[in-house]
Amino acid sequence: MPEALLLKPDRKFVEEVIDAGGGDLKKCYQCATCSVVCGLSNEPSPFPRKEMIWAQWGLKDRLISDPDIWLCHQCNDCSLRCPRGARPGDVMAAIRQKAIEHYAFPSVMGRLVNSARAIPVMLLLVPALLIAGALLVRGPIEAAFNYVDPHGHEFYAHFFPHWLLIAFYTSLTLLTFGGLIVGLFRFWGGMKANDAALGKGAPILGFIPSTIKALMALLTHDRFGSCTDQASRKPAHFMAFYGFIALFIVTTWAVIDIYVMPYLGVATLYPFGLLHPMKILANVGGVLLIVGAGRAILTRKSAPKDGYHQSTTFDWVFVWLLLLVGISGFIVEIFRFVAEGAAGAEAYASGFATPAYAFYFMHLVLVFGLLVYLPYSKFAHMWYRLAAMIYGEHTGRTGPGKQLVKVDLS
Repeated sequence: MPEALLLKPDRKFVEEVIDAGGGDLKKCYQCATCSVVCGLSNEPSPFPRKEMIWAQWGLKDRLISDPDIWLCHQCNDCSLRCPRGARPGDVMAAIRQKAIEHYAFPSVMGRLVNSARAIPVMLLLVPALLIAGALLVRGPIEAAFNYVDPHGHEFYAHFFPHWLLIAFYTSLTLLTFGGLIVGLFRFWGGMKANDAALGKGAPILGFIPSTIKALMALLTHDRFGSCTDQASRKPAHFMAFYGFIALFIVTTWAVIDIYVMPYLGVATLYPFGLLHPMKILANVGGVLLIVGAGRAILTRKSAPKDGYHQSTTFDWVFVWLLLLVGISGFIVEIFRFVAEGAAGAEAYASGFATPAYAFYFMHLVLVFGLLVYLPYSKFAHMWYRLAAMIYGEHTGRTGPGKQLVKVDLS
C-alpha cells in the first residue's frame, strides 16, 4: 500500500502566480498536450504538465525548487496547442518570477524591484539619488586625499570622474552579486532537497563537465532551436545577449587600460578613438543590444493575442531597459565626439556640456537599473537558468535521448 502524501496548498501563492501572468492557470484539465508538443520536455521528468498540477494545488515549495521551470524557454508551443487556452508557457514564466523573488537576498529587494507600483521609485528615483549623492561627496573626497584624476581632461570625467564611476558601480554591483550568489546556493539546495523528497537527483555527470555542457548550450542558444512557432525569438535573444557581453568586455578593458596599464609601463589609450578596436567592439555591441531588444519588443507587440506569450511588467521593464541603455549610450558617445571636436573650452562656453551631462546622467541611471538590480530582475533568468541547466546535466535530467518525441498537433 503506497504511503500517504500530505499536501499543504498555498492559496496565496496560487493568487500570486495568477497575478504575475498565469491568469489562465485554472483552465487546465490535465490532458498533457503541453508536455507532448514541447521540444524540450524530458523523459524522466516531463514538463509543463506537472507544474500546472502543482500550481493549481499551490505547491509553492515544490515549484520554486523545480529545475524544469528554468529548462522551459517559453517558446509557447504548448500555449498555442493547448485545447483549453490554459497558457502553460505564461504560467511557467510567472512561476519563474516568483522563484526569483523567493530566493532574492535580501528578500525585500526581490519584491520591490518586481513591484509595478515601485518601478518609478526603484528604477529612476533611487538610482538618481544615489548617483547625485556620489557627486556631492566627490569634492570632499578629492580634497581630503589631494586626488587628481589622471584622465580629468576627458569630457565626461569633468562631470563624473572615472575613479568615482568605477568605485560607485563596482561596489554596488559586487554587493548585489553577493546576494545573487546566496540566492543561487539556496536554489541549488532547494533542487537537491526537492529531488531527494521525490527519490531522484542522484549525480550522473561530474559538476565540471556538467557546467561546460550547460555553458555551451547557453552560449549557442541551441535550446531555442527546439521552439517552432516563435523561433524568431532566438535571434533577438542572441543579439541582446552578445551585445551585452561585448559592452561588458569593453568596459572591463577600459578600467584595465586606465588604472592597470600605466603601472605596467604601457601608455594608456583611453579615451578610445572611433577606430580603436575596443571602440569598434563597443559600437557593434551597442547595435546588437538595440536591435535585439527592439526586435523583442516588436515581436511582443505584433504577436497575435491567442496562444502567444503575454508580456507582463516583469518582461517589459527589462527589454525596454536594454533598449534605452543602448540608445542613451550612443547619444552620450555622439556628445563626446562632438565635444572633442569643439575644442573643449568652446564646448563649455557654448553651454554644450549641459545637455551632454544631462544625457550622461540619464544613461548612468539606466545602467544602474540594469546592473545593480540584475539579481532581482528578469536579467537573473540567465543565472538561475544556467544553474538549472548545470543541475540537469549533473543529475541526468537533460541530455541526449532524454527528450520526449515531439508531436505536431497543428
